[in-house]
Amino acid sequence: MRSLFLRIFLSFWVATLLVLATTAAVAWYRFQRDQTASPNIRQLASEAQNRLLVGGMKDLYAWIESAEDRFPGRHIYVVRPDGQDILQRPLPPTYRSYANRLKDAGFFGREPPPNGRDDPLLLTPLFTDRDGTVYTVMIGQRSPISPLQASDVRLVVFAFALVISGLVCWWLAHYISKPLERLQSSARSLAAGNLDERVGEEFSSRRDELGVLARDFDAMADHIRTLIASREDLLRAMSHELRSPLARLRVASGLARRPQADIVKQLDRIELEAERLDTLIGQMLQLSQLRSYKPTLPLEPIDVTTLLNEVVEDARLEASAADKNVDWTPGESLWLNGDHDLMRSAIENVLRNAVRFTKPGTAVAVSLVREHRDALIAIEDHGPGVPEAELAHIFEPFYRVAESRDRDSGGTGIGLAITARVVGLYKGQVRAQNAATGGLRVEIRLPLRRD
Repeated sequence: MRSLFLRIFLSFWVATLLVLATTAAVAWYRFQRDQTASPNIRQLASEAQNRLLVGGMKDLYAWIESAEDRFPGRHIYVVRPDGQDILQRPLPPTYRSYANRLKDAGFFGREPPPNGRDDPLLLTPLFTDRDGTVYTVMIGQRSPISPLQASDVRLVVFAFALVISGLVCWWLAHYISKPLERLQSSARSLAAGNLDERVGEEFSSRRDELGVLARDFDAMADHIRTLIASREDLLRAMSHELRSPLARLRVASGLARRPQADIVKQLDRIELEAERLDTLIGQMLQLSQLRSYKPTLPLEPIDVTTLLNEVVEDARLEASAADKNVDWTPGESLWLNGDHDLMRSAIENVLRNAVRFTKPGTAVAVSLVREHRDALIAIEDHGPGVPEAELAHIFEPFYRVAESRDRDSGGTGIGLAITARVVGLYKGQVRAQNAATGGLRVEIRLPLRRD
């Protein structure tokens, strides 16, 4: 049973059914008992009259005793005209009232009507002695032996309903409150800074809504811990990245102050480091904005073929200065939904990275094809490639491959992280792999616009 709502509903339903079933069982028991144990009162009146006429009052006393033996749990009363039992036994209150009504109505002391229709309650048969004395037969219930034999079982049914509903409610309260208390304790511990706090397998393995909530809480805790660790790593990396160009600026400034220093060279160095700082700060701001973006991003129709052609033309200018080139042949127009500037930045970061590391005299290969409902952009260089173990990390902020892609190459280590974030926001995928001919191949897959 995976639904907590269904569990609660069925629990109360079953409790109600148990109470109703108990009530029905008690009623059925009493009905069966009354059916099997109830004597025929008119037949008893006829027997009493015969015994009285044949054997007199003494024989009638003996008959009463034998009749009560035949019907255990019953009292057989023979009431005189004065409303008293012939054996001087006290009548039940209702019977006394009934006997008085018979006496007041004048039925004692005269012959009863043959059809009994003049009987005030049409229930009690009357019979007469030889001298015309009128008697009436009444049947009473003896003191009950057990609660089920009581004439009024409402108290028993109420007690049973109270016990059943109490057990069901206790079980439900324990079933619901236990994981909620654990969730509350875990939430307070997490809020206090214990990032390793989890609800635990005891509750997260449940298949109802509380189990889903426990699993979501653990997933949230894992995500929070990852985000905080990532932010701390990012802050450390940013401080290190900013410290390096600042240190070089101080060195260049110190060298420029020396006598006979090459002022122009040092100013060029200062300008270069200032540009690197500006680029680094701009990329960090862009990455920070992308991390805080809401799921709803600007969506406008973009011809990715035209966009890619613009990026390639700009990259060719940069590549030609280093004896490199970019091979690209425009094809059919492919349209997707996105933000023009973000998409341009994502593609440009990969292409400029490829141009930077491809060998002089080689060309970066760029292609765009349609694959089912996606646009696949592939950018392949002829550089040193990336060790297989590090391919999964090159899209992380400030990550560089030590062998070839270090700070001296001019990169900041943020460009590919921006690409991965932009592509992910637009439900796309980006992956890197080493090309068969050497170098790195980066594939960007984006969903096409649906008309």
